[in-house]
Amino acid sequence: MTKGIKIKKVMSDGWTIVENIIPGISWYNEYYFDGKRAPAVRMTDKISAQYGAYTLIEKDLRSVIFWLSEIEKLKPEIEDRWKSPEKMNLIKGLFVAALTFYAKCFTSCEGRKLKLEKKMIDEEYHSIHDKVMSLRHNYAAHSGAENFEDVHISLALHPSKKSDMKPNLYSELMQPDYITNEKLAFKSLAESLQQKVLQKRNAVGETVLDKVVAPKGKLFWYKKAKKANKPL
Repeated sequence: MTKGIKIKKVMSDGWTIVENIIPGISWYNEYYFDGKRAPAVRMTDKISAQYGAYTLIEKDLRSVIFWLSEIEKLKPEIEDRWKSPEKMNLIKGLFVAALTFYAKCFTSCEGRKLKLEKKMIDEEYHSIHDKVMSLRHNYAAHSGAENFEDVHISLALHPSKKSDMKPNLYSELMQPDYITNEKLAFKSLAESLQQKVLQKRNAVGETVLDKVVAPKGKLFWYKKAKKANKPL
């Protein structure tokens, strides 16, 4: 029998959330207020689904900010490309992950049914957003036409024409591991957008409470709530 995992999170407003996870099988939360189990209802309306979509988008942006912060902590230098290739491969992985998750926020997703639009971004960040999206499309996802990566092949011949030595082929590779925040304010863009997503999510949450919950009355939701310790 698979053993379940419980993760307890104590909030600052008196609420406690207990996450119940059975790996590969199910997961659900229990809610407590001042130590007492609170009834809960799994919301399935369209407005609540939007709230959930913004939650997932904010989590993606949080990951982007974390990965870019980790690159800053590693303090990459140009010399690391030949002195510490393992370090630069890790940095490249973090940077590509950040590009991919950022772009996902602006891409149609069947599971979310919601995506961000460029107009949501402050105008000062528009050109940075365009650069990030171009990096994602032309470097992280595809090899596009903008030459973010390039390779030249050189044929190296023996210095003497009289030599019968077989010539060598060498690759001259240019592929970015990352772009510093000084050249591309990627992290600042993600942090600014994260705040806007949180504001949008909060506004949608208020709409759920005002338009979906309040009209049906408190007793309706108490009757609908399930107190049993099982998925809602």
